[in-house]
Amino acid sequence: MTLRALAGAVSLLITLVARTIPALAAAAAPLPRVVLVRSSGAPASVSEALVRLRGELVAAGFEADVIDLPLGADVRASLERQSPQTGTGRSATALVAVVASGEPGTVELWVIDRVTGKTVIRRVNAPGVDPARVAEILAVRAVELLRASFLELAITPAADTAPVPAAPAVQRWATAPLEERDWTWALEAGGGTAVAVGGPWNAFLAVARVERALGLRTCVRLAFAGLGTTGRVNATNGSGDVSQTVMLAELLVRFRRGHRLEPLISLGAGALRVNVDAQELTPYQPIGGVRWAVAGDLGLGVRVPLRRHRFELDAEAHVLLAQPFPTVEYFGNEIARTGHPTVLGTVTFLGGI
Repeated sequence: MTLRALAGAVSLLITLVARTIPALAAAAAPLPRVVLVRSSGAPASVSEALVRLRGELVAAGFEADVIDLPLGADVRASLERQSPQTGTGRSATALVAVVASGEPGTVELWVIDRVTGKTVIRRVNAPGVDPARVAEILAVRAVELLRASFLELAITPAADTAPVPAAPAVQRWATAPLEERDWTWALEAGGGTAVAVGGPWNAFLAVARVERALGLRTCVRLAFAGLGTTGRVNATNGSGDVSQTVMLAELLVRFRRGHRLEPLISLGAGALRVNVDAQELTPYQPIGGVRWAVAGDLGLGVRVPLRRHRFELDAEAHVLLAQPFPTVEYFGNEIARTGHPTVLGTVTFLGGI
């Protein structure tokens, strides 16, 4: 080997070593560690929120562990008493505690920087949310506050550390925007049609509803349908114009809230009012009148959000049974009936506040 070749080989070796040592050092550098503290006896929603927070931190390049710790009335003192080596024994960069408060759907987020000694406390609220989704909503809002807290405390993950890929569910949760507060009260207005099996067809009915949301899925509402066209029934020597009015109190359950199509199901009870304007040929005397009946109702429908949590388009189909169901008779012979059953179709526009 010539002297020039030997010098080239030495130069190449030095270059490789110079590039390899920093890479190995970076790979060997420990990830910043965050300890997530779960208070003893914490509700299931808090435990699930901590699991989601851990997934977010791992995806961002932190090492994150969840530990159980009894927290007394003085949360700050309980956290500050913990050793920096809490958990696995390696020093923690920060302690994060999610503490349930006395208000439903509300938690406190405590972030303690073990390096600077700073503490940040923020409140996370998810009022009026379906209990099945409290943990999800709390976690979505808590992670945004946690990011802001880390920025305030100047805690950052290792710059050269590639984030650990998160599960798809965690990625969807971490990248989802904060949800705008859903409406609590809503008014519906529109129209519909009613067909009585074995009876008249009322081509158009005015429809109005007042709705109160009890949670993400469940609502109660008062519904009115009437003041529309009459349906005609005919007999040999006469006819009658029949109008139907429906008034119901309903329990409604919504599915896939927040999606482009939101199926719904409703169950209601109320009253059916039937008015008959009889018209007979002479020499007979027509007899009309009004009949009331107790009504039960089952409905299926779908809603299309037009503006998220404010305006929606609603289409529904209902089957109504009345007891006793009103009938139209001619010389003692039944020629039509209503509410046995009556099928209603409605289309309404909903505005919520």
